Order: sequence, then structure tokens, then C-alpha cells
Amino acid sequence: MKMSQKLYTIDTTLFHPNNGAILKDTSIHKELFRFFKMNLGDEEKIKKIKIEFIAREGYTLKNIEKTDFIFTFSALLFSKRFVDKIGEILEEEMHFFPCKVICEDVSLDWYATKITNLFPIVDESLSTYEVSDGEKVLEWAKYRTDIEEKFYIAKDHKEMAYFVVTDLFKNLCDKNELKIVFKEV
Repeated sequence: MKMSQKLYTIDTTLFHPNNGAILKDTSIHKELFRFFKMNLGDEEKIKKIKIEFIAREGYTLKNIEKTDFIFTFSALLFSKRFVDKIGEILEEEMHFFPCKVICEDVSLDWYATKITNLFPIVDESLSTYEVSDGEKVLEWAKYRTDIEEKFYIAKDHKEMAYFVVTDLFKNLCDKNELKIVFKEV
């Protein structure tokens, strides 16, 4: 009998109501969302865009160094430390694009990340959907518990805004002393 991997969602280590980041230039949100979250769009065009995020007021120069992950609606952000330590190991499943995170008027090197690994991770029979404009929209995701494929990180093959990491990813982060919060799903 094969064992399924443990699945996790991830979060920043900073617990504050305003612990995310927002795009400095909101006019590129749709294009970045399509590329980083929905896997649509032109990579060469994205590489030419100056991608800058502004850390929300929950972050300071002291505490931003205590996390290696920041959530945004446009892309997932990972620290330079994260990419330097384990980016090469994850390059089959994630692509990293240099960006800046501005915190207290200081520009820091971070990476916007595109997850390229797609699996059916959302359990459609247990998830909650609502109908909006005649279309079925995922409201609350429940994740499959029977995934036997070995991977570090993956997005759902249909609901691409939803992703999970596995115990392989968690162990890799723990071993490299990366600062990310893991919540078992």
C-alpha cells in the first residue's frame, strides 16, 4: 500500500492583519495574475516588466527578514534567501522572477514565483462551490488525501489559484532554516 504525502498550505511568519504586499503599479495586476496564477501569457514580456510590490504596514525592515514568503493577489513572493538556498532544487516545479519588495522606502530583492507543476489536488466532491453569473465558482477548497505522486509544490490543474506544498517541501525548508508557516490541510 502506497502512502500519500502530507499536504500543507503556507503563510508568512508575520501574523498581522496587513501582512501581505500590494503591487506598486496596479495597472499590471491583471497581466501578472494571468501569468503567475493562471499560467497564461508571455514569459518574455513578463521578464521585461519592472515588478515592484509594496509591503503593507504590518512589515518593517526588522521583521521582513523573519519571513521567506509573502502572499499577494498577483503572485507568490519568496525571499532571495529562499531562492539562493533551494531554488535550484525546485526549478522543475517553480520558476522565479526577480522583483522588488519596498519596505519602509527600502527596495529589497525578492522573487515572484510561477508554479508550473499541475495536479488534481482539489477534491471537487468535498469542496464548496457557488454559482456566479451562471458559472460554478470554487468558494472553499478541500484537498485530496490520496495523492501518491511525489512533488514539492503543485497547483490544481483546474483551479489554478489553489496550491499546496508537500512534506518534501516542508522538510527542505526546515532543513535550510527557512522561515515559512506550514498548515496541514
